[in-house]
Amino acid sequence: MNRKNKFFNISFIVVVVLALLYFLINNYIDSQYAKQLPEISGLNETSISFQKYITKINDKTLSKPSVNNLGKLGMVYHANNYFKEAEVCYQLAIERDPKEWKWSYYLGCLKRELGDSENAIKNFDNVLAIQPNLYMALYYKADAYSQIGKSDKFLQILKKLSGMNKKYFVLNDTKRRSYFPLPVYASLELAKFYVSVGKINLAEKQLKILISSNISFGPAYKQLSVLHAEKGDKKLSKYYSDRSKDLEDYVPPADPLLDKLCFYSRSETYLLKQIEDAIRSSNLLWALDLVNFGLKNVPESKYIVSKAIRLYISMNMARRTLPYIENHIEAFQDDYKELIDVGKGLSNSGLKSSAKKYFLTAEKSKSEKPETKSRLAGIFFERLGMKEKGLSLMNEFLEQYPNNPAVLGGATFLSIQSGDMVKANKYLSKLKRVDSNNPRINLFNGILAKNAGNEKEAIVYYEKAFKDVPDQVFIINYLSDYYKNNKMWKKLADLYEAALEFSPNNPILQEGYGSFLINCPDKSMRNSKQAREFSERALINFRSDIQTQVAAGKSLAMSYFQLNEKGKALYYIHKTIGVAKSARFPKEYISNLEAMLSKFQRIVNSN
Repeated sequence: MNRKNKFFNISFIVVVVLALLYFLINNYIDSQYAKQLPEISGLNETSISFQKYITKINDKTLSKPSVNNLGKLGMVYHANNYFKEAEVCYQLAIERDPKEWKWSYYLGCLKRELGDSENAIKNFDNVLAIQPNLYMALYYKADAYSQIGKSDKFLQILKKLSGMNKKYFVLNDTKRRSYFPLPVYASLELAKFYVSVGKINLAEKQLKILISSNISFGPAYKQLSVLHAEKGDKKLSKYYSDRSKDLEDYVPPADPLLDKLCFYSRSETYLLKQIEDAIRSSNLLWALDLVNFGLKNVPESKYIVSKAIRLYISMNMARRTLPYIENHIEAFQDDYKELIDVGKGLSNSGLKSSAKKYFLTAEKSKSEKPETKSRLAGIFFERLGMKEKGLSLMNEFLEQYPNNPAVLGGATFLSIQSGDMVKANKYLSKLKRVDSNNPRINLFNGILAKNAGNEKEAIVYYEKAFKDVPDQVFIINYLSDYYKNNKMWKKLADLYEAALEFSPNNPILQEGYGSFLINCPDKSMRNSKQAREFSERALINFRSDIQTQVAAGKSLAMSYFQLNEKGKALYYIHKTIGVAKSARFPKEYISNLEAMLSKFQRIVNSN
């Protein structure tokens, strides 16, 4: 019994000693890593939110410098533009556990940002040795090879990536819903390389293959524009430039790992760039996450508040702006454009009382030119229904600037809106004396002629007004309706062509022209190829609303059918029906689309 007790006592002592040694060794190792942490300097020059955040994370890492804590401290520094400090933390995390590839990845990205391509490659090699299928690291590695002139290795990687199946590049760990897979970017970079070494034909072939399977990839059209400019073909260069401007600019490729840096940032500059990139690439849910994060963690940034308010309005969430309106108005009280833009957005969303606050603040601005500020009278009159206020404000402007053409034009239009034709003619006569070539004169003459019941005279003036200012939606709509009702098909075609020459990226004009070219009662004016062109552009134009997309999809399906590309016709009519149903279009409209689908299928099956 004594021998057994003695054994247990000795075992207990050994365990305690080993545990103590383990604790002391670990403490010693921790203290060595803690000593190497970068010092926090210059905090007084940073925001209060960053000072509190970095102090908290740094203290946590000092007390427990684990691999994870060291790496996260590096991410905090990285996301707030403290690159030297971030590098130190990443290196410590890698040293503590070389198999934890994530920190080599972030360090590689940091080195790439700083233009240190050699070290970027080394870090991405570390990542790929552990995670060979992390293709973003391979893509970045190719870019680094390009920076140091190793074209053979650059090409080898890009050819591998561009030839891979897109199904391997579906992103799950991200809120981005609008993105292109990595092989698309690899193909684009290959084409750019071919252009840089003078292989223009090879580049053009590469780009045309790319857009044939990725019709909404804007950067490819932009590169084709550059390519044709170098070839001296101005017409094709403009064509592809116009096509690129229909589309979002998806550069750079989506990277969920780098996206995570956003949530370690307290930098206004860094977050604003990420928000802008998310909005520009139509990743609105991701942008929403970012603005909500920014509002919570960088509350002092008036620009993040501005981004949030504008995003809420654009996403039909205008009521979410209400808690921020007072502070936003105070912060931007001298920024006339910001006040007017947000005021209009709130007014369009039905928040008239909030919009009124913005317009009243804008009224106090002393810096704006009279031609800009005089539009406020119309805003109060039309948007807010404050007719007396609008008329009174316009009278003030007329007293201050009696000979200003913009003020006289505004007074003429406001008088027409209020039904006072005597005053309208009075101000118009003065405008003619002050500025006889003013492009609004023909517009006002047209409106007055129309109100007097003289439609033919109105059309003459509107046609003149359109030549002066071909982007006025009101004039285009009036003329197009008149030409349709009077079966003036050549005039209608000329109207669309002239309007699109001036506003080539307007999706409503694109859809209207596409529909005209496929449905024109005068069959000699139909053009299925051009109809396909403009309908496709309207369908994928990032400015198109649901109504425009559905109308364009219908015309696109019809044009493909007429061009004997039945498979594509069936694809687009199916897709259009799906969009129309999800957007709850009227049953009658959907039935019409389904009847078109049945007709297509019947003809296909009979052949």
